[in-house]
Amino acid sequence: MIRQLNIKYVANQFFYFSMFASMIAFISVYLLHKGFDNATIGTVLSIMSLSTIGIQTLLANYIDKKKDVRLQDVISFLAIGIVLGSISLYFMPIDLGILGLTILLLAVGQALMTFVNSLAFIYEKFGIHINYGIARGMGSFAYAIITIVLGQIVKATTPNILPLFYAVFAFLLLVSVRTYSLPEEDKVIVEDEGVEESVAEQVAVEQNIFSFFLKYSRLVLLMGGVVFLFFAHTLINNFLIQVITPIGGDSGVMGTAVFVAAIVELPAMMNFEQLSRKIAIDRLLKISAVFFLAKHALTYLAPNMFVIYLAQFLQIGAYSVAYPALVEYINKIVDLEDLVKGQSLLTTAIALSSVFASFLGGILLDTVGVSQTLFIGVLTTIIGLLVVFVAVENPREHELNTGKTKG
Repeated sequence: MIRQLNIKYVANQFFYFSMFASMIAFISVYLLHKGFDNATIGTVLSIMSLSTIGIQTLLANYIDKKKDVRLQDVISFLAIGIVLGSISLYFMPIDLGILGLTILLLAVGQALMTFVNSLAFIYEKFGIHINYGIARGMGSFAYAIITIVLGQIVKATTPNILPLFYAVFAFLLLVSVRTYSLPEEDKVIVEDEGVEESVAEQVAVEQNIFSFFLKYSRLVLLMGGVVFLFFAHTLINNFLIQVITPIGGDSGVMGTAVFVAAIVELPAMMNFEQLSRKIAIDRLLKISAVFFLAKHALTYLAPNMFVIYLAQFLQIGAYSVAYPALVEYINKIVDLEDLVKGQSLLTTAIALSSVFASFLGGILLDTVGVSQTLFIGVLTTIIGLLVVFVAVENPREHELNTGKTKG
């Protein structure tokens, strides 16, 4: 049964990131084809990130308050919305309608990440462990493969077909999520009634965002560091073509650079669980911050595409370690009734970083140029690294200090 649940969760991550890749990796291609300029695309990405924060915060609060709401049902509802919205987008003839629907689809697609991540931990209270690292690694594999394959399909046909791929992958995510449940889930919950009653009593205590921030002040500070740490990461991802053009790059080699960064995530994320057994989560977060700085500094200093490829390879110790480490760190630090809210805080931090990187990145590139923009990115990474080193704590020491045990 545990093996089957792990396989099903791998499918959840695989189809989610297939959908996410078809959306995010090709959004510039799609909107440029529709006649929109770069400034508009940057604005779309910024509004999308802000919308993501609103959607996932509202849903996370609702889930944390309503103990009878299943994560599978929330994900299914959002996936159905993407399927219907994507089909509508395919036939949408109005420019303003295209922009509005695109923003909504991207925001819902990114917000889904919170709930797909939280899905990995919902059965831990029953003693059932899901290997998040392997599943997330397969998500990165899906992102890498879909980026290359879909790039060739779009090149051979037209970007107009992209919304159909959103719909197909969202539907496959919907199917995989509906299969992700215990064979006798209701029976298991009854047998663990004491655990459920304990959780229900905790949920019954009304908790607003302010009290959550007070309860987890160091976690909130850490998420502030994530905003700075991910600024240059998002900046480079969103404007990679602008970054590599001055050193002889084009859209072809850009695809190769994206593939390198995505494919090296696979071994790191798939082996994350074994890695986290050897190295404490707090140390892994600090190590990943150093890799982020090295990657962004190398990109800033790169005189040619070979160095860009080398910088992209450093993803193996940067994002590919940071993201699963942050997910696992939150799972260890926050109490069970705050789990979805805690994971949503991570999505919020990354979304805020995306807002700043998308909006300010376009302005900086037009006003001060590529080199100075990348240098500013290095400075923000240094700030993020320092905050991470100050804010992160050992989960075991946290349990001793708070007098609580996780689970």
